[in-house]
Amino acid sequence: MFENLTVLNNYVQQFGHWAPLVLFILFVIQAALPVFPYIILAAAGGMLFGFKLGFFLAWFGALCGACLAFWICRLLGYNPLAKWLDNRYGYNIDNHNPTVAFWSIMISRLIPFVPTPLINVAAALGGVSFFVFVTSSAIGKLPTAILYTGLGLALFNAQDINTILLIMAATILFLLGLRFLAHRLSLKGHAEEHQEM
Repeated sequence: MFENLTVLNNYVQQFGHWAPLVLFILFVIQAALPVFPYIILAAAGGMLFGFKLGFFLAWFGALCGACLAFWICRLLGYNPLAKWLDNRYGYNIDNHNPTVAFWSIMISRLIPFVPTPLINVAAALGGVSFFVFVTSSAIGKLPTAILYTGLGLALFNAQDINTILLIMAATILFLLGLRFLAHRLSLKGHAEEHQEM
């Protein structure tokens, strides 16, 4: 991870005043087509630009990329993408319930283990309104953007290996806590769905 951060930092820094825009574009690309890890980008944002600007780039860039992917999926249509979802992730879009979309998307964004393309494609093809997609994605992306940007800043400021290990352990515990919370919210959402039936 540290080698990747160094390479990315050096790459982005070479753009000088354009560096924040370059990092923003990388976040958009990562959210639409995740070819490199979000945690590396967000940590680089914290290291290079401090917490405030790094967080904004991580959160808003990921949100813009998700919106771009949503609209591309809508334009491409149902059949080819539904088949891709089923083949790639074993997810049948016909089983998707748009009435619980807000909670489903938000919880999926909270759990950093759910593939971003799965969320974007399922929402676009599952009849989810763009407003619900944007608001749930914006809220769901906040914790990881804060955490990973803060992680990058903390690693940049850390002077010894013990501090770095402590930061990484705290990050893992926080992610496990998010996963537990998301699971609890998911159970609550399913219970509410069954009550409506």
